[in-house]
Amino acid sequence: MLNTCSVIYLYYKTFVSIVISKTMNKIHKILCLLILFFCSDIVSAQTNNSSIFRFLDITPSAKLAGLGGNHVGLFEANSSVFYLNPAYLTPATSKNVSATFVNYLADSRIGFANGAYNIKDIGTLGIGLRYAGYGELDELDENGTRLGSFNASDISLTTGLSTMLNEKLSAGAAVDLIHSSYQNYNSSAITASGGIYYLDKETNFSAGLSFRNLGDQIDYYNGFREDIPFDISAGISKKPEKFPFHLHLTLRQLNNWDLRVPGESETPAFLDNLFRHVIFGGEASFSENFKFRLGYNRLLHEQTKTNDSFDFGGVSLGVGLKIKGINIDMSRSSYSSVGGIVQISISSQLN
Repeated sequence: MLNTCSVIYLYYKTFVSIVISKTMNKIHKILCLLILFFCSDIVSAQTNNSSIFRFLDITPSAKLAGLGGNHVGLFEANSSVFYLNPAYLTPATSKNVSATFVNYLADSRIGFANGAYNIKDIGTLGIGLRYAGYGELDELDENGTRLGSFNASDISLTTGLSTMLNEKLSAGAAVDLIHSSYQNYNSSAITASGGIYYLDKETNFSAGLSFRNLGDQIDYYNGFREDIPFDISAGISKKPEKFPFHLHLTLRQLNNWDLRVPGESETPAFLDNLFRHVIFGGEASFSENFKFRLGYNRLLHEQTKTNDSFDFGGVSLGVGLKIKGINIDMSRSSYSSVGGIVQISISSQLN
């Protein structure tokens, strides 16, 4: 799997060498060194089955959640989703600020806050904060006796920079500083992400390619190293002429073909496994101020489905409202019998 890392590094080096101006050479060199360091011995373990920092995979906006999940070729993306593809940071997103609240499972609460600002002759800078709090948990001994309670949380600070290659194509890179605290156990990590993004408003078409979470822990829980959920994704978006929905399609986990779910001992059949890599969504605009969204995540369906013949696991719904310059997005993603995940996002373009 070191070959995968080599491809990622060459991909990153190619677009950054084109994008970053001479004034940004130091940042470019630092990121290159980070990627080479991380690639030395860890990428082979970074698969979809990773168990640490899973909050990094949570969809960062209600708009995307309503479209099925983490799309990397989203049409007219704003700064709220640059975690997925740093190239989403374009001059059009400058002075865009947003916040997202996720009512996750059990007592978990997850939040996102971010903004972007375009710097002349350098690029568009994005800064974002992700936080996940899991409430109060019981502390038990090996016999199941309750010893007390403790709190657990994850937090990540992301800084990204993107530059336009031409009027329609952008490329960017980002760095995440991550920290987790579970009772007396703590872990920190640093990761890098990169991507390219193409947007053609005249043809209602967009496409993107990105890698995320390429990195390693700085310190480990109780001295044990764990994997970080590395991901390579590619996506497109298109509104066919006279068709009511703007369609979005993303292929994720391109670095990890085998997407087995708990309880499966063998790799699924080819088509079944292929569709587990697919996130699909559509958005219909009833007016400039109201949008309806529908999405489907096949892997989530497989992870949460029941034995019922018809199951809504993996299906998501969402709406978008615009009121006096403020965008309000809401979504609900079905986890079948486990329940549903509700997200609310608020964003605005500052003058």
